[in-house]
Amino acid sequence: MMRKGIVGLKSFVFGSRKMMGFSIWSSIIMILLLSWILKGPVNDRTVACAALICGASTVLFWNSRKTIARMWNPSWSHRKSFVFIGGLCAVWVETVFWALENLFGAQGVAASPHLGMDLLITLPWYLLMSYLFFSTQIKYIYSYTEILLLGGLYELGADGICGQMLSGITIEGLIQVIFIFPLFVIVYSFIVLPPSYILRPQIISLHTSQLDKGHRILGALRPLGGLIPYGILALVIIALTG
Repeated sequence: MMRKGIVGLKSFVFGSRKMMGFSIWSSIIMILLLSWILKGPVNDRTVACAALICGASTVLFWNSRKTIARMWNPSWSHRKSFVFIGGLCAVWVETVFWALENLFGAQGVAASPHLGMDLLITLPWYLLMSYLFFSTQIKYIYSYTEILLLGGLYELGADGICGQMLSGITIEGLIQVIFIFPLFVIVYSFIVLPPSYILRPQIISLHTSQLDKGHRILGALRPLGGLIPYGILALVIIALTG
């Protein structure tokens, strides 16, 4: 089982020159995360530990992916199944961040110090993102490496840019969130990869003819459009709950 995981990791890291470059970038971020864990501020230590747990969760899923995929045979539509699996994975990710925030005594890492409110604020985005990501994948087939990178892009948009706008956007802040992009890939990997793998046969069966490369790139950006209605909804929820 572990051997399969290592083979998959090698394929991700050494798949191309671009991926080798990204892997070097990721290694720098991993060193940064380890430094946060060892002697960083409490918030940074919390984020680092939570991110590594999310990454480990993705590795565990990948090692057991075939068994898990065989177990999933609901009578729901493929889209509902994709959104449901993505939502469950998102609940796990948010719970990890919330639990470690409370364990380490950090503040502001999770969306709310109360798990129920945290999920109320964040789940609409995750469900909408999963809904739109499914629509994207039945039009354009992406490799699992591309899916992982797109997950990082979606968190860059949500927690990076959108989060910066809600708390006060600065040039320095934007540079920082772009620099730690590999961290976003690690965190969202457990949200985008499991539903994409489990529903892969169904996605391929629904696949329509691909258009040119430009349309494929624009199609990958489609889930980011969900940040517009989500941002409005999040502001309303925050205003109502104080």
